[in-house]
Amino acid sequence: MVMNKTFKNKAFKLRSSGLTHAKLALASWHGRIVLLGLAVGLLYFHVWTAGMLVRASQGSAGIPLMGSAVFIGLRQLWKNRHGIAQLESSEEDRAIGHLLIIGGVILYPFCRFAIWPQSIIWLVILAGIVVSSWGVRFFEKYSLPTFLILLTAYPKPGVFARTIWAALTPHLFLERIMANAGAASLRMLGFPANVEGIIVTLPPNGAVEVGFGCNGFNMAFTMAAAGLIMGLFYKQSWPKIVAIVLVGIVLALLFNVPRIMMLTIAAIHWGDASFDFWHGGWGSQIFSAILFTPYYYAVMAIINRDSKTKA
Repeated sequence: MVMNKTFKNKAFKLRSSGLTHAKLALASWHGRIVLLGLAVGLLYFHVWTAGMLVRASQGSAGIPLMGSAVFIGLRQLWKNRHGIAQLESSEEDRAIGHLLIIGGVILYPFCRFAIWPQSIIWLVILAGIVVSSWGVRFFEKYSLPTFLILLTAYPKPGVFARTIWAALTPHLFLERIMANAGAASLRMLGFPANVEGIIVTLPPNGAVEVGFGCNGFNMAFTMAAAGLIMGLFYKQSWPKIVAIVLVGIVLALLFNVPRIMMLTIAAIHWGDASFDFWHGGWGSQIFSAILFTPYYYAVMAIINRDSKTKA
């Protein structure tokens, strides 16, 4: 009975505290505008979560990576909460922030046709909340959490990275490299493999096309994101973080070659069911899990080597 009464008292205090903060926010125009922007944020959070779950069902490792990035960003903000509370926005910053919030709220209903415009609108609103509450200096003083939140605002960052990659590289650049590497590796094992463009052929009548999903880009992007998060989590310097990211990209591309070899052999000798398994989400997750093991030890070797050098 005493424990139940204590729990009720705590729940009442929390509810009262929440109501008090809500009343204080509604007492000023700034608070009302911020709450309006946060309401749009709640709507977008539902869309963001649904997008993440769809990606997870397709074999993407986005949920743990994005969750880790959000956790690190929020942890940085919580550690610096006292410093953030001391920041004040100027009249110009508050006016600009309010315009960003109101503009985003007005435009959001017209951007529900896809996730990417909603993420942009939410970032605009979030920037408006920050600028109107703490000023533009917030982004300079707390650049790391700003970067992490910017990175995780869109639930499909790989799609955005793919667009940039396609714009900066020749057509089928990585696909041709992987097709040639896969065919060469098969020949080293005694298979009479040939390559025609992005198609790996295995006589007498087998062939596999190395499309974008098999060129190793998605795996390399995942490893690069994991390396960035691991570097930030272990509080490494930026040169070390860059080294960790590069190691992840190289390992992902190297591990993609035996994946292409297995898919080619599976398509020709093991049947469609085997090919679909290794080409689908579960097969990709198995290769990613295998890849993470040597990558983890490589990262630890980089971190420990630097520590031993200092010692």
